Amino acid sequence: MYPPAIATEHPDSLAFVMAASGSSLTYRQLDEQSNQLAHLLRSRGVTAGDSIVLVMENRIEWPVVVAAGMRAGLYVTPVNWHLGAAELAALLAEATPAAVVTSGSLAGAVADALPGGHTALTLCTDPAPGVEHLAAAIANHPRTPIADERFGARVLYSGGTTGRPKAFRQKLLDIHPADAPTRHAGLALKLGIDSDTVLLSPAPNYHAAPFTFQLMTMAAGGTVVCMERFDASAAMTAIAAHGVTHSQWVPTMLLRILALPDRSAIALSPTHTTAVTSGAPCPVEVKEQINAWWGPVLHEYYGASEGYGHTYISAAESADHPGSVGRPLGGTRVHVTDDAGTPLPTGEIGKVWFEPPAAAAYVNAGDTATSAGWKSMGDRGYLDEDGFLYLAGRESFMIISGGVNIYPEEIEAALVRHPDVVDAAVFGIPDPEFGEQVKAMVELREGVPGDATTAADLIDYCRGCLATFKAPRSIDFVDRLPRLPTGKLNKKALRSHYFANS
Repeated sequence: MYPPAIATEHPDSLAFVMAASGSSLTYRQLDEQSNQLAHLLRSRGVTAGDSIVLVMENRIEWPVVVAAGMRAGLYVTPVNWHLGAAELAALLAEATPAAVVTSGSLAGAVADALPGGHTALTLCTDPAPGVEHLAAAIANHPRTPIADERFGARVLYSGGTTGRPKAFRQKLLDIHPADAPTRHAGLALKLGIDSDTVLLSPAPNYHAAPFTFQLMTMAAGGTVVCMERFDASAAMTAIAAHGVTHSQWVPTMLLRILALPDRSAIALSPTHTTAVTSGAPCPVEVKEQINAWWGPVLHEYYGASEGYGHTYISAAESADHPGSVGRPLGGTRVHVTDDAGTPLPTGEIGKVWFEPPAAAAYVNAGDTATSAGWKSMGDRGYLDEDGFLYLAGRESFMIISGGVNIYPEEIEAALVRHPDVVDAAVFGIPDPEFGEQVKAMVELREGVPGDATTAADLIDYCRGCLATFKAPRSIDFVDRLPRLPTGKLNKKALRSHYFANS
């Protein structure tokens, strides 16, 4: 995303709009303000190869900071602003940023989390005591490009299996931003992302998919409509109010939208022709219900912050391959192997590997790869005869009960199909006889009693559509399941109580 490429021809076109407040940036403003920030960074000793960390909520300043970092050859590092003090401190210690941009509500936490003795230029989007105000700091700097523009790189963090920050750093290419290769060109083409695109981005900006889809849209000269925070009703309102053409979701958001009361009274916008779900496999029934309501518009995209590869499936293909996350994009290949690395035949569940094209391959910190360059994100799944990938679950959450592998996602999908269930989480808890047993936690629709009768009914329902050994042994009911801001279930938090008391 290089703002001058759009600003030269369409300076007054909207680049970024906040859905609720209406605050906006044109491509001219984005170009000028990102240049000013790049000049400020250089004047403070921030050079190509340094890191700039973003610790802030979804705000209008977000694309300015990202564009400045991408024009100044920096490692652009968005982080989860919900992190606790110790988690943020560990991440900043790993990142060693030369600059940090934060908000007024988070400035104190950032100051406390910076490693002792480490000096970083800290800028705040709001006037705050003891911290430089971003707008004031860049005001007197040139609106033209810095002399040494270089293309930056994205860094994303994952907690991994240890909870410690794990960085996935793209390569820094020693090229001018105008010469940067187009990322995800194949996906953008399939989704029809172009200068007429108006993308609704309802998720936290620091997550991989929103970050990617926003950059894709702005690289094409389209408009990003960014929600300050997700709300199902507000999202439907924003689609109509802003003339949204494309939207990007995680499955739990679609569940919340489907749970809206009196859906028949919600006017659908004729401009909204393409929706994308990512972040976690989307249950078949959710896709079917969305497509029945919105029309056949829901596509699915599977990938991860590691960036090893991606798959895609269209709304039409989903009808013929229900439950699949698609086929690989570009020159990437997908393999499924047993635990010893031996390729498995069609239909057999094993470990999913991406084999990126040699020209596109790069190494991330902490990569696990075979000698052939295959890379895995820890997912289990299988391929069908047409090469479509189906995910069975994460290795880290697979339940082993009596020596049998059980995949929670399959059971969660079954529970969500029940008309009384809004959301469900399934995981293994200690069992003295079988090692682990299947536990479910369920969020019920309003008015449904969370009692023993309902639990028994749901267990019987699962036994009717799954193998008996996969059905939950017990079900607990909660008002709201703990999901991360990205929409993923926080299963570590759910399991910790049961393991602590085992």
